[in-house]
Amino acid sequence: MKKYDFRFDTTLIKSFVGKILAKYKHADFIYTNSVTGILGFEIDDNVFALTNEYEELDFFTLDDEATIFHISESDWNKVEPMINNDINEICINEKIQKIVLVNDHTVLTVEQNEEYDMWDTKAIIFYFDNHEICFEKQDCWFSQEIEICKGHDLLVKIGDGKGILTDFENDKTKFICVERSIVEIA
Repeated sequence: MKKYDFRFDTTLIKSFVGKILAKYKHADFIYTNSVTGILGFEIDDNVFALTNEYEELDFFTLDDEATIFHISESDWNKVEPMINNDINEICINEKIQKIVLVNDHTVLTVEQNEEYDMWDTKAIIFYFDNHEICFEKQDCWFSQEIEICKGHDLLVKIGDGKGILTDFENDKTKFICVERSIVEIA
């Protein structure tokens, strides 16, 4: 069985709570409120990159690569757009009250044998005193898009993570199951 765990490190995420999200930056929006592959944010003078890039892996028998959502420390100047457009910097300067991670657990059974078991983070939501910001991996295993939403009650607006089901609906030897886990960090 192939096992993958691409969930965000909760110890790192917990370290953000109570600190100031100073700003974030991303490529200009072209048609939608999404960016390709990378955005950056600054929390208490530390910079982090949120990436959604291709990685080589045997992805549920579909392909030899898929996009994987990661968060890591970075440098502000290294967060550059993947396509040729301008960068927007959005100032927030607000204290992070809590963070919610949306994790999906996907299992593929082939001829009654579990063959793939994968956990991955689909979205991270930052909660402030009077609003939220969500960065969500688009619900398509080969898309590099990261959707950005601002407002209230953003958890209910996140895709259900079941887009992958259509890739298996005509194959009666394979069964795929997606279960969602919500992790609240305060």
